[in-house]
Amino acid sequence: MSTDYALPGPDMPVIDESRLMAEFGGDREILAELRDLFLEHAPPLFEAIKQAIADEDIAVIARDGHSLKGACATYGAPRLAMVCKVIELAAKGGDWSTINEHCDVFVEEYQKVFEAIGSLAVN
Repeated sequence: MSTDYALPGPDMPVIDESRLMAEFGGDREILAELRDLFLEHAPPLFEAIKQAIADEDIAVIARDGHSLKGACATYGAPRLAMVCKVIELAAKGGDWSTINEHCDVFVEEYQKVFEAIGSLAVN
């Protein structure tokens, strides 16, 4: 059974700053706190997922993919959230082909998020 997993298109922002500003009333202090929380929690999840892919630990991929997806959605990183969703769903379905196929996209989107965070005007 093959599932059609949707990846983000080029029109989707790496960081949806306008949504974040609207959602938090432009409060840059809250945005800075949210950014700091994301920077604290995302890297360990990312590393755990990468290691779990290497170790073929599908349970960790599903669990941590779900957690990172939520962190990305909260922070306003919709592209990475979508990729995490694909990896999470593939793991839950035991679909190693899709996990391996999207591993590079996962790493690329993660790197884009961290590059974009550096350019946000939240301070």
